[in-house]
Amino acid sequence: MSEKNTHAHCNHYVTRKKRFCRMTVKEGEQFCGEHQTALNNEGPSNASGQNIRIVCPLDSKHTCYASKLKKHLKKCNAKPSQDVPYLQKNVNVEVESTSQTRSLANMPVPQLLEVIAKVNKIHKDIQNSIQEKLATHSVLDEELGNPAYGPATKKHLVQVSSILGLLQEYNLLQDDTCFVELGAGKGKVSYWLAKTLELLRHSSSSVLLVERASLRHKHDNKLDKTDVSVVRIRADIADLLLPEIDTIAKAKHVVGVTKHLCGDATDLALTCLMNCQSSGKDVTGMVMTFCCLHRCHWNTYVGKHFFEHVGINSVDFDIMCGLVSWAVCGSGQSREKRKNDESGLGENERYTQIGLNRCEKETVGKKCKDLINWGRKIYLQNQGFNCDLCYYVNSNITLENVCIIAMKANKEV
Repeated sequence: MSEKNTHAHCNHYVTRKKRFCRMTVKEGEQFCGEHQTALNNEGPSNASGQNIRIVCPLDSKHTCYASKLKKHLKKCNAKPSQDVPYLQKNVNVEVESTSQTRSLANMPVPQLLEVIAKVNKIHKDIQNSIQEKLATHSVLDEELGNPAYGPATKKHLVQVSSILGLLQEYNLLQDDTCFVELGAGKGKVSYWLAKTLELLRHSSSSVLLVERASLRHKHDNKLDKTDVSVVRIRADIADLLLPEIDTIAKAKHVVGVTKHLCGDATDLALTCLMNCQSSGKDVTGMVMTFCCLHRCHWNTYVGKHFFEHVGINSVDFDIMCGLVSWAVCGSGQSREKRKNDESGLGENERYTQIGLNRCEKETVGKKCKDLINWGRKIYLQNQGFNCDLCYYVNSNITLENVCIIAMKANKEV
């Protein structure tokens, strides 16, 4: 291999992937644009700032050229929104975070066993309380039958169909309603929701998409000709005041919808909707599917009072958020570790000390997930809602297959 080809790729070593970055570099450079900051940290910057990349001050996940920082800040997708009445910093965050990221690998075994014992004891009171409720909606029948779609696409469509089916089953697809999809992403749920409302001739209803990221290929862009009003706003749910949005203000009812809203964003969404209700708006109900419970935090979690009542404190909660990974990550081992185990090198000594096999660990993880979601259910019940926790799709569609359906206590199904 020639010297030119040897240096054609970035010299940044990606520890997590155990390989070098595969991006190509400019002639004479060692690093690609995103990893140029690694070189900058090793030596002084040149006086002009040319060709030196720095971390974007608006979003640490990407970089920009120092010489073009001013221009970049004007067009950066992470640029804060202009002053708008519906954004107020951390309005849906009750207390400052005191949670710490605790690695289970560094946690003393006796402390882990103590939390596992608590989880097993408390879970006995709610076992078998989460029932299977697989729903579908006819609006997606043709799409699900499209032979051009692969398994991954169809799995997402099955989830959307079930969410819409549950909205229909619980009589939440009413006119004069603003349906708010929090953490909307590319808007696939909202797209099919708008199609459903159009079929029902609910022209007085609207769909509001809330997403903090700027994304390409948004599905709601394909709804130009629909009679249903569809509005997208960029906002962090932590800062969102729903009653200050015109689409919400004009609606008679509000229904919340989420699909795999990550970690504590679900708790922020619940708080956001309850704050909307406290302002006088009629939050009729919601269908929310859960995801990534390992990313929950005690300060934003809405079920704190339930946990404190059953003897779970903030430290226990942080450990539980680590334990939930046992329910969704298979063996919890890397490919290399699994290969070694299959070669007869034995199971991790640490887990031998814990005394749990793979199936038992998975059960503990599921129990932790159940309890965290149960705390959310108790929170909504205390806010005046009737709630059901259910499995809305089979686990072969997604391991994150639990959702909560909430309805105003005085509303009829």
